[in-house]
Amino acid sequence: MYEVKVTHRVLANRRLACEVYPEVFVVDNGAVISTYAGPANGYCPCEPVEPEIDEVFEMSEQQLRDAIRWATSIYRPWR
Repeated sequence: MYEVKVTHRVLANRRLACEVYPEVFVVDNGAVISTYAGPANGYCPCEPVEPEIDEVFEMSEQQLRDAIRWATSIYRPWR
């Protein structure tokens, strides 16, 4: 398990989330979501939390693997 700082809130259900890579978020319920995945269709599924929010939650190994998969699938280096 890894501890991550809350940076965002999911728009659909107000769950806490952390942006672990640009446009890739882990959610405190075990989900990994991305702007480029499923119904998000290019729209960010999260909004930044207020600056005074200072919370953390645990991210599992599986969430980390899922986040890496999303990040590597959307990464496009400059040529």
